[in-house]
Amino acid sequence: MNKCPNCGSDTKEGAKFCTTCEYQLIRENVDNTTKTKQTVNTDKMKEVSMNYWNWLVSSWKHPFKVEDGEKYFGLVTLVIESIFFALSVMILVRKIVGTFVENSSSITSFFSGETSSSTSNPVGFNVFIVFFLATFLASLVIIGIILLVEKGFSNSNRNYLNLANEVAHKTSSVVLLNAVLFVHSLIVSNASANSVVLIDVVLGLISMIWIIGILSVVFELEETKIDKIYVGLVIYIAHMIVIAITGWIVINHYASLLTDLISKLI
Repeated sequence: MNKCPNCGSDTKEGAKFCTTCEYQLIRENVDNTTKTKQTVNTDKMKEVSMNYWNWLVSSWKHPFKVEDGEKYFGLVTLVIESIFFALSVMILVRKIVGTFVENSSSITSFFSGETSSSTSNPVGFNVFIVFFLATFLASLVIIGIILLVEKGFSNSNRNYLNLANEVAHKTSSVVLLNAVLFVHSLIVSNASANSVVLIDVVLGLISMIWIIGILSVVFELEETKIDKIYVGLVIYIAHMIVIAITGWIVINHYASLLTDLISKLI
């Protein structure tokens, strides 16, 4: 026998209403079930989050000792890297363009003798979206190319998500470097020589770690139809082509914006 939560009377199993106070029992059962499901979902999210954090820390300590994790850990890592990088680019470019606009307006006012109307900074959240998509999609394409080359030149049978996890595990230090770049972009106020040097060093390390990570996947294959050095060369060339195409698309996307900005200032 169950107890009515309203009056405390005994009720039968499966009863919809209390025979004493006519309290609707089925609603109480539904509410309890919903609360249970919410608790289970919350606990599951906490568990997955903790597992991902442990996986990420392990990848920082031992990048080449790839550990198994949830199938989307690699993609999540690539998303985090792309977010940090895109935010850094947006903040730095906005500061540079803002300084350029301010100085140009001051020069125009000096020679014309009139107060020029202020030109708003054209760099906004759209820059973040463009660089995030460019970085993330380029990473996905490169991993896809590696998978195709593997299947074409070896007997590898792993899938895309497994390969993404391996590449992300080996290159997870990029997350830390992008975090450094992001913090630096928040702190720096102008493009000084030291600032440019630090940015170049961080970008160089990111590029080096990424290339080492994707090439190591090839050299760890047990058997290949041609020598591994040539397989690695194919992947490297394909990687550079993807980077070049991505850069060309981004530059062309902002070429008109730059032209419009110069026209307004003139």
